[in-house]
Amino acid sequence: MQKTEAEKYLYTAMAVGEAILEYGGEVSRVEDSIRRICISCGFTRADVFCITSAIIATVYWGGNESCTQTCRITHTENDFDKLGQVNDLSRNICKNPEDPDAALEKLKEIRRQTARPLPSQMLVYALVPASFTVFFGGSASDMLISGLIGSLLLCLRRRLKDARFNALFTALVCSLAGGILANILTIGNSGSHAALISIGNVMVFIPGVKFTNSIRDLLTGETITGLICLAESLLLSVVVALGFAAPVLLAFRTV
Repeated sequence: MQKTEAEKYLYTAMAVGEAILEYGGEVSRVEDSIRRICISCGFTRADVFCITSAIIATVYWGGNESCTQTCRITHTENDFDKLGQVNDLSRNICKNPEDPDAALEKLKEIRRQTARPLPSQMLVYALVPASFTVFFGGSASDMLISGLIGSLLLCLRRRLKDARFNALFTALVCSLAGGILANILTIGNSGSHAALISIGNVMVFIPGVKFTNSIRDLLTGETITGLICLAESLLLSVVVALGFAAPVLLAFRTV
């Protein structure tokens, strides 16, 4: 195997691993996928190290020949539709590793897929907080206001994401806007409760998946990744709580 060929195979494996991590895959899955792809491509050994923000892989072949590549991860999201497609692609590469160009082209097609239409996303972001508001004892008025705020926060969240703001800043701005809107829209309405409306929208921003994954990583021996994810999820939760509580703490609402 030539050096350029080895670098191309490794680049393909790294690109698949990067996509898995970006779309919400676990660190252990990223390492396992890259390792399996590299072994199926003819490498005698593949050492892969992954955390939530970087992937490092070294492959060996022949005698003492080796190649190392690094990938920086700048953002992640939970897109399980694309994650499933990338997982299928990684399995297909293991079965047919002879054509890395075709695999990279397929990966580009997956990345180019557009998200669901905005109206359907707004409907989901309205139903979820509205349901939680009712679950915690909110009235019909609370449910409608919570759903409206959820839809507006989705638009704000998409705009901040397109502007490439980090997750903490996005969560702070959205939660602060949600808390302010909950208090504004309940002024003069005795049948509405700003606290219950805020609780419904808080549930959308709480990083439950990341927190659960961090505990699992700690239990499975991925200590570094587990601690990083745990710190991120706890910090994000604190930011969300402060954002929604800020209007009350600043005496925004008149009692």
